[in-house]
Amino acid sequence: MRKTVRLFSEIGPEERLGQAIAALPPSARRALTAVADREDLPLVAGTWASGDSGCLVANVVRDLTLHDRGAAADEDLTLDLRILQLLPELSSRDLNRLIVAWDEAADQEGRRSDAALRRLLRGGLARAGERSGAGPHLLMEPGAQVAVDSAR
Repeated sequence: MRKTVRLFSEIGPEERLGQAIAALPPSARRALTAVADREDLPLVAGTWASGDSGCLVANVVRDLTLHDRGAAADEDLTLDLRILQLLPELSSRDLNRLIVAWDEAADQEGRRSDAALRRLLRGGLARAGERSGAGPHLLMEPGAQVAVDSAR
C-alpha cells in the first residue's frame, strides 16, 4: 500500500483555502461570503449528517434556503446533493476540492473554535479576492503573502 504524505508547510492554510475558493463559480463564492458574515451559523457545532449547521456545506445550504422556501423542498437529499442542486453551476469536483481544502486548512492550523474557523474562512475568501462584510479584511490577489500573527 502506498502512503501519501501531505506537506502542509509548503502552503499556508488561508492560501490553501483561498485557492479552492478562487476556483469556484461566483454564486458559490457569494454563498461562502454570506456564511462568513453570518455569526448565527456556527462553524464547529453540529454534524454533517444531521444538517444542523456546524459544517461549512450545511451552513451554505441553510443560508441559500433561508429566503427561498421552494429551495428547501428536497430535504430528503444529502447535503452534498442539495448544494449541487441549489448551485447547479458548482461541480461535484469543485465541492470536493473545497471540502478537502477546508478540512486540511482547519487541521493544519488546529482551529477548533468558531471564531478561529470564521477567521480562516474570511482569510481564505480574502485570498480568493472576495470581500467579507464583517470585520476588517484586505482584498488580496490569490497567492499574495501576508504576515501572520502566531498568537491566534
